[in-house]
Amino acid sequence: MSSWEDIANEIAPVGARANGLAVGANRRPAEGARVAAPYKPQIVACPYCDNDTSLDAVLQGNNRETKFGDFYHIARAATEFDESYFDLAVLLGEAVNFVGEKTQTSTSADDLLFVDIETTGLSSSTPLFLMGALHNGNRDAKGAQLELFLARTIREERAAIAAFLDLAAGKTLITFNGKRFDWPFIEGRALRNGLRVPALKGHFDLLHHARSKWKALVPNCRLQTLEYYLCSRKREGDVASSKIPDQYLEFAEIYETTGRGTPLMAPIVHHNTWDVLTMADLLRRFDQTR
Repeated sequence: MSSWEDIANEIAPVGARANGLAVGANRRPAEGARVAAPYKPQIVACPYCDNDTSLDAVLQGNNRETKFGDFYHIARAATEFDESYFDLAVLLGEAVNFVGEKTQTSTSADDLLFVDIETTGLSSSTPLFLMGALHNGNRDAKGAQLELFLARTIREERAAIAAFLDLAAGKTLITFNGKRFDWPFIEGRALRNGLRVPALKGHFDLLHHARSKWKALVPNCRLQTLEYYLCSRKREGDVASSKIPDQYLEFAEIYETTGRGTPLMAPIVHHNTWDVLTMADLLRRFDQTR
C-alpha cells in the first residue's frame, strides 16, 4: 500500500507494481535499472534516544519566542552531517546555472533554499508541523546551514510557519514535488493562520527534472530510491512517511502533557533532515551527467 507521501508525489515505492497513480514514475526498461545498486552504501542512522531523553539533547534545538507564540527551532551546520555541504556554491558547481536557466532568474547559491515539509495529511485543511530548510548561511553563520521549524503542538504552527516564511522571502525554492504539494500546502496553512505569504524569486521542482533525467536508469523516482542509487546512501532508523502523521499526533499529545516524546519525534526529524540534504546532493548530480 502506498503511503500518503507517495500518493502526493504520484510515485510508487520500491518493488511495488505500477498502479493508476504511478505508472509513469515506476516505468523501467526491460533490461532493468542501468545504475547499479551501491556495493557499500553510506549508512546514516537516526540518533538513539529513550523516553527520558530531552528534545534538546537529541535535536540540538531551542525554544524560540515570537510575536505569534513559541516554536522549536533547530539550526545546525550542514557539515555536521557531511563535510561536503560546507559551501553550496562549491557543492553545486554549474548546477546553480541550470536552476537559473529553468527558473528564468539570475540565481546564485546564496539564493537557493532547499525545502521539505511534514504534515498531518494531504490537504492544507490539516496542520503543518515541520519545515526543513538548507541554505548557504549568512554573515553570522559559517557555511551551509540546516534550519528546522517545528511546531511541538498544533498551537505552535502559526509561529513556526511565520519564522519559516521570513527565511523563504525572496529565495529560489528547491523542492521535490513542491510545486504541487509543499509550497501550496505552506501557502494554504499560512492563509489559514492569517499570515502574509512573501514572494519567491523562483521555484525549481527536482521531481520533474529527476523523472526526465533518471527514470530510465533507476527502479523509480522516489526520493529515497534516488538517494540510494545516485548518492550511495541508505537510512537506518528512518520512519516510513505513511506513519509520520499519526506518530506526530501521538508525540504532540504526549509532549503537551509531559514534555516528553523524543523517541517519537527524533525519527521524523531524521527523515526530514535527510530529505532536505538529499535534494542538494541530487541537484549537484544534474551537472555531472547533463
